[in-house]
Amino acid sequence: MKKSLTFILSLSAVILSGGVVSCRTAVDGAVPSAASQGPDGFGAYRNNPGPQAMPYAQIYRTSGNFDSYVPVTVNPVDGRLVSYPAPGDITGASMPVVLRDGWLLDRRGISPDTRFVRYTYSEYHDLSQAPSPEELVGSIIPDALVTEIVSLPYKVGEATPAKVDSLIAAGLPRCEVTYKR
Repeated sequence: MKKSLTFILSLSAVILSGGVVSCRTAVDGAVPSAASQGPDGFGAYRNNPGPQAMPYAQIYRTSGNFDSYVPVTVNPVDGRLVSYPAPGDITGASMPVVLRDGWLLDRRGISPDTRFVRYTYSEYHDLSQAPSPEELVGSIIPDALVTEIVSLPYKVGEATPAKVDSLIAAGLPRCEVTYKR
């Protein structure tokens, strides 16, 4: 009882003093130092991205003009639905950004297994509940496919349309084609 009370009081003192409590353990006996922390004093060991890591932004092209239609993910083996959004997840901020030369800035998480359903973003957002998986599979637009995905040298949130259009105009330097059909 005395040990747990001491621990709780110590933990409370650290929290109240603005300190950081970490549940991480030292790797190979290493002890975190101020040099291994991020500029804000938080973070973990150097070279460990930890929870603050953000994925790189990506752009993609499709086999037609499908930027207004909601993407879903299917299993490439059997075509069954793997994931789909709830209507409340669909907002104007989740629509792709139309860029030059037919490219779209991904804001939903596109993959080679993405398909597009016959619901526009607006129609889907206005639904009171998501259609059943069977209804969504039945509403997939035939031949509406992702044909190319390129990983950008910017993290998600850093990729503005102007920056990405400049990269496209320059031939996508420092970018990596991650998928091409």
